[in-house]
Amino acid sequence: MKLRLQFMGLSVLVAAAVLGACGGGGGGSSSDSNASNALTPSQISAITAAQIAAYSDAQVSALSTDIKYLSDSALQALTAGTNASHPSGQIESITAAQIAAMSPAQIRMIGAAGPGGSVTTSQIQYLNTGAWAALVSNPVQVAAITAAEVPTLWDAEIIAFGTNINALSNAALNALTYATLAGNVNRNIGQIESITVAQIAAMSPAQVRMIGAAGPGGSVTTSQIQYLNSGAWASLVSSPAQVAAITAAEVATLWDVEIVALGTNINALSNAALNALSYTTVTNLQHNIGQIESITTAQIAAMSPAQVSILAGITSNFGASTAIAWLNSGAFSTLSSTQVAALIPVNMLGVSPTQLASLTTAAIAGFSSATIASLTVQQRSSLSSAQHTACGC
Repeated sequence: MKLRLQFMGLSVLVAAAVLGACGGGGGGSSSDSNASNALTPSQISAITAAQIAAYSDAQVSALSTDIKYLSDSALQALTAGTNASHPSGQIESITAAQIAAMSPAQIRMIGAAGPGGSVTTSQIQYLNTGAWAALVSNPVQVAAITAAEVPTLWDAEIIAFGTNINALSNAALNALTYATLAGNVNRNIGQIESITVAQIAAMSPAQVRMIGAAGPGGSVTTSQIQYLNSGAWASLVSSPAQVAAITAAEVATLWDVEIVALGTNINALSNAALNALSYTTVTNLQHNIGQIESITTAQIAAMSPAQVSILAGITSNFGASTAIAWLNSGAFSTLSSTQVAALIPVNMLGVSPTQLASLTTAAIAGFSSATIASLTVQQRSSLSSAQHTACGC
């Protein structure tokens, strides 16, 4: 049975079964789906927020790509909740084809109904995996994801961005978080920790600076790259260009294992970044050895004399410009004649007799006369005859 409605000379055909589907909120039967398919674009655009709330999951899916004709208010009313009519939730029922048919502006409306008729943040985190994959396969859609939406996303959704993560805006990258959500199986790994090797490789140095860098009042502070997983970190620091872009503020946040993982590319750090290395430890399983103490023999060997001089110039508990004493025994013993030639008397204040004696005779011969003259009797006490001869002390 069909009803013909007349209004100012315009005729609109409405199927009686369709009207029932809009108002009754049935259980998602095949007849419900057929009813949804029977709707014309103009009828879909006329569906109200109250009517869409009564749609079953099957009816939402059955709108097919014509879902794009829903009004903003109807899209906002879609819900993630489940009940007898929504065993999967309306948003979860949206298909990949439907997502592909929607504009970025429409995506922002999905489930975004707020109090008092306001529009808040979309609930795109509840899209099924196929629909999410369709969304993030489109760089234009990724670029439209907001900073407010990012914190709602689940670990698997961060991974599913693939290399299109580099299409996120700076504001969206800033909003990535290392935090996990207690009791949420979809967020038991932090977002930053979920970033993959391929994703880091796809990001520019400027984008890496944006990761988790949201500060108060919309400011941009220091990235939280220390929370990258070990694979992603290894990928990042395998690139000298990426290492060169690491800031002094970021260096101060890095964990011991991340310093070691820099490998010989540590010599690509800027002077300011090198100068930010610390001898201190933190009550933190990730930072229970000082950064300077973590430097390896291979890393010291890769540094220029000027870089060793910067390292030595860092303040430690021995005083200003005494951090060279915090190298581990292996790294200290690796210092070459050209590297020790860059050391000045004050740099040697905290150096132990054992450390000094670990140097090769060639290295000891490289000390400047002023530095040799500054060595204490105690420091020289462990030197061998050959070493005494080498330094003339």
